Amino acid sequence: MIQMYHGDDSRHLIIFVNGEIIQIAFDQSEPKVYSFLIEQQLLELELKADGEAFSYEVTPQAPAANLEEEKIFSHQFWIPLIALLVILNLAFYLFKSLNG
Repeated sequence: MIQMYHGDDSRHLIIFVNGEIIQIAFDQSEPKVYSFLIEQQLLELELKADGEAFSYEVTPQAPAANLEEEKIFSHQFWIPLIALLVILNLAFYLFKSLNG
């Protein structure tokens, strides 16, 4: 849930997402566009000035085509793990051949 406070006199702008403050702008009296993420969705909040009054528009943006799913175990995890296993196997083999 997106909530917003824009003061009439102070013109301070506060944007909340799910009850948490994600943006504070002091003396926001000019038109401006703010971008923020909710989960993996990029949203734009556009402030439009019409004299003393403001209008607000939230627009979802198209997701990037090259967004990769989050991987739990990457190559940086597997390569050192395999090297460690090979070294442990060699050490165990050498220890066993020297003592038995």
